[in-house]
Amino acid sequence: MLELLKNLFTAGPYVPHGHCYLWNPELVWLHIISDSLIALAYYSIPITLVYFVYKREDLPFNWIFLLFGMFIIACGTTHLMEVWTLWHPVYWLSGLLKALTALVSVYTALELMRLVPLALALPSPAQLETANQQLLHQITERQRAEEALQKANDELETKVKNRTIELAKANEELRTEIAQRKQAEQAQRKIQERLQTLSSKLIEAQESERRNLARELHDEIGQALTAVKINLQSLQHLSDQSETALLTQESISIAEVALQQVRSLSLDLRPSLLDDLGLVAALRWYIDRQSQRSGIIGELLAEPLETELSPNLETTCFRIVQEALTNVVRHAQAKRVTVELWQQEDQLHLIIRDDGIGFDVQAARERATQGGSLGLLGLEERAVLVGGQIDIQSEIGQGTEIRVCLPLANH
Repeated sequence: MLELLKNLFTAGPYVPHGHCYLWNPELVWLHIISDSLIALAYYSIPITLVYFVYKREDLPFNWIFLLFGMFIIACGTTHLMEVWTLWHPVYWLSGLLKALTALVSVYTALELMRLVPLALALPSPAQLETANQQLLHQITERQRAEEALQKANDELETKVKNRTIELAKANEELRTEIAQRKQAEQAQRKIQERLQTLSSKLIEAQESERRNLARELHDEIGQALTAVKINLQSLQHLSDQSETALLTQESISIAEVALQQVRSLSLDLRPSLLDDLGLVAALRWYIDRQSQRSGIIGELLAEPLETELSPNLETTCFRIVQEALTNVVRHAQAKRVTVELWQQEDQLHLIIRDDGIGFDVQAARERATQGGSLGLLGLEERAVLVGGQIDIQSEIGQGTEIRVCLPLANH
């Protein structure tokens, strides 16, 4: 063993490699500089590979990069040994390093050949893009189903039942299609969870809306129609003209109140102004109506729009404002709320700002994703489903600002 170590680290009977170059300075320095630069480059490459593997923890087959790093370090060391043997003929040590380099090289080559079929089996970017497009298509279908359900709210009990059937069918189709693509992309998983939360909350909102509609129809409109019926039955048995006129007038007043209640229910479900006069007029009416109801000072700052908006985009923008103002009235304790709307090139910009008590946005978002209030998640999903972006900024005691940017080109 001692003899082996002695042979490795001593020159023995051999002459330095520089004698082969006749110690020609230009030739010696050419080899020194070339081998040194090669070694420096070889040592820098593994550092880059290790840094890349460290940053990309999700990288498949990351061990092959580390193996390449060992191989490259071994190659760089052999070049340094070439510089060393110019003066020190430790050729046994140089040969041992080359042997180690050969082993690492051969092992790396064999592992690479074994790895190629596995790497080829990975999904290509085109396949991932196709999966993304398919999921985006499903999101669009989900949005269309939601719009159909919203429009059906202007009907009474019969159309409410029809909308329930359509929602159940759309949700069933959506759950089936999402289940088929669960294993295609681990990242679109987050979108699936949010859609499932929305579906559950939509069903809860629908049932709550049905209860409210039934209560309004039974308690208010039903009682009014019953009173009109009793008056009309009484008129059949009266001969006194004054009593007849009194009951007739009372019936007319009751019918007028019932008509106003029906109109109010219809406006709460979907204002006809949105279809007849457009988004700006509908927003101005809704903000004024909320101001009268809640006492909050509401203001709309809207510039003339250069582009006619699609019904889908108008509905999305109106619902975002509707949901935001509802949250302000319920939770913000604000005195003033301002809504700004303008078009900039191919983007529709919307800002909703209040001077209320503010809230913790991140905490509210976590509660929403775990099945809490639908408001914040609903705002974000409405913007995302039309390809837009939404940013919610709020601080305790500093009010809340919601910025929405919706693309016009997609619609």
